[in-house]
Amino acid sequence: MHRFVEEKMAKVAPVPCDFILGDTVTVTNGYGVEIQGKKILGFVREIDPEFRPEAFIFLDWDCYWFPVSPDKLKLESRYSGL
Repeated sequence: MHRFVEEKMAKVAPVPCDFILGDTVTVTNGYGVEIQGKKILGFVREIDPEFRPEAFIFLDWDCYWFPVSPDKLKLESRYSGL
């Protein structure tokens, strides 16, 4: 996972969004189930217009390599950087 983070993830979103690195969010999965307490690990470096261009946020969950769309997220707490 460490290598994936270093090679594939950016620290800032490639487009404006309401989330930043380290935020804790609730994610709604493909079955409509809300999963609380997930942290934002990073963002895609470049949006691929051919493959899920709306999904560009990586989370700390079982499929960390598969980006999610911001419309599937609700902010729980903002990362303060302290």
